[in-house]
Amino acid sequence: MSVSKDNKSILHLPVLVFLVLLFPTKIWAQKSISDSAISVSHIDITYSFQLPGGDLASRFGYFHGIGGGFFYKAKNNLEYGAEGVFIFGNQIRERTIIDNLLTSTSTILDRDGNAADLLVSLRGWQIRGSIGKVFSMGKPNDNSGLLVRIGVGMMQHKMRVEDRQVNTPQLAWPYQKGYDRMTNGLMLSQFVGYQLFSNKKLINIYAGIELNESFTQNRRAYNFTEKRKDSDKRFDSSIGFKFGWMIPIYKRAPKDFYFD
Repeated sequence: MSVSKDNKSILHLPVLVFLVLLFPTKIWAQKSISDSAISVSHIDITYSFQLPGGDLASRFGYFHGIGGGFFYKAKNNLEYGAEGVFIFGNQIRERTIIDNLLTSTSTILDRDGNAADLLVSLRGWQIRGSIGKVFSMGKPNDNSGLLVRIGVGMMQHKMRVEDRQVNTPQLAWPYQKGYDRMTNGLMLSQFVGYQLFSNKKLINIYAGIELNESFTQNRRAYNFTEKRKDSDKRFDSSIGFKFGWMIPIYKRAPKDFYFD
């Protein structure tokens, strides 16, 4: 039995309808980042240079932060996510933490009677959940523009007393806990900067100014230097420059579609 050209077209029609129903998002609904605002998840790798304020400034100088996070940007350019940051530095201003161990010659002796080789530095972390919005400026696309975020989380910092020769029993674990001033508490943060999603998806970054305000307290049971428990309330703040590299997670949208 022969089939006419018109009948062949009719036979092809159900196949075409089936393909359209099966792959609607693949064919029409998927949009390019250069065409309009789209929803996109991204993994962030960040660096920050921070200047301390409040009580934190009496203990440390400038410090650095390296971290990572995960964020979701909706089609309306609202962003939600969380991040964690490891903070570190060697600018120590509070130099009295081991004064009770000093000899008359202002040195600390190791078990062999030699001057101990010690290094004191800042170690800590910040974690936060954030919500923000990208205010598009039209170029290079609607997914880029002024980025504003606010967040809430927790900050912890302490003085790391490192015995390089591991030969000073006065500072061996767990005695270090009486000297490190481990402090933590609630943290609020604000960020203002510029976020760029490039049209060719090669450069996806943001940069700006970040503020942090932390309401903290020493968490150690006893302070050896002051011979008491430190229960004073602290206000630890910082301001700094923050840079982020974003790794977007989205499907690539094809530019053209052809049907034979």
